[in-house]
Amino acid sequence: MTRRRRALSPEAYDTACDLAGASLLRRIPAAATLLQIVEEKLWSEFATAVYIAADSNNAVRYVGSAVRSGLANVDDRIQEHVRAGLATRWTRLMVVPLIPDTEVTIVRRVEGRIGAVLQPLDTMRLPTIRARRPAGFSTGR
Repeated sequence: MTRRRRALSPEAYDTACDLAGASLLRRIPAAATLLQIVEEKLWSEFATAVYIAADSNNAVRYVGSAVRSGLANVDDRIQEHVRAGLATRWTRLMVVPLIPDTEVTIVRRVEGRIGAVLQPLDTMRLPTIRARRPAGFSTGR
């Protein structure tokens, strides 16, 4: 089964930001190169974010998230992908920065929403986007 190719466009980015809802810190509509992120630490101010990677044909390859603390940031998470050889096709990236203290479960849910819409070619598994049932909730039979 082949996945439909989605482009990393201004409209796709706006949709990603809209899907972040109240957790969105601010919009950064400019794409960055992998080199800018890894060597220039372009996104070092963001510790919590969802990032979107595209290839030279502008196809969305990957959607991921970072929830870091201390001095760690989104750049560090992307560097991990580079060291593991998982970013070989990435040429452009965009970031959806989230409010710094956003709960991990919410960050993962935002990542799942964005991934479900953008359908990245190389992401094998996305976080679930379903909300958990409250404790004591019964479906009844």
